[in-house]
Amino acid sequence: MEFVSDRFGKLEYSEAEVIRFPQGMVGFPDMTRYFMYSDERVAPLAWLHSLDDAGLAFLVCDPFLFFPDYEVRVKLPPALRQQMGDNQDLRVLTIVTIQADFAKSTVNLLGPLVINARTRNGWQVILDDEELGTRHLLFPTAEEGSGAKDKSGVG
Repeated sequence: MEFVSDRFGKLEYSEAEVIRFPQGMVGFPDMTRYFMYSDERVAPLAWLHSLDDAGLAFLVCDPFLFFPDYEVRVKLPPALRQQMGDNQDLRVLTIVTIQADFAKSTVNLLGPLVINARTRNGWQVILDDEELGTRHLLFPTAEEGSGAKDKSGVG
């Protein structure tokens, strides 16, 4: 299928690539359909592009590439946990905020996106962790550290 993005022009995607966020994301409750757009210029980052708004795309990353000690531990209501599915099907992405000086770009470790790779459903979860925030440096210097602490398990 073809999609015309305000930012990237014509993009191709298939219905099998659509990721649905039934509850939307924080600040975007009505934007529920997305697809991943890989752009080699920003690899290993990628764009999570809304199919509901041609102007909405989030730069996302696999947080474990940048924060090896980062793990998601969240308590979920049993009904939502059941909807999410088995842990082996779950993938975690975090939203990146680009700064004018790209080296100072930040990542939201407090509100990761959890996506079931099999069902293609996703949820943004908010972690209850005082040491995590929404603006961790994506490329921390040795003195600053990653700011992420060891946690494990979605459930």
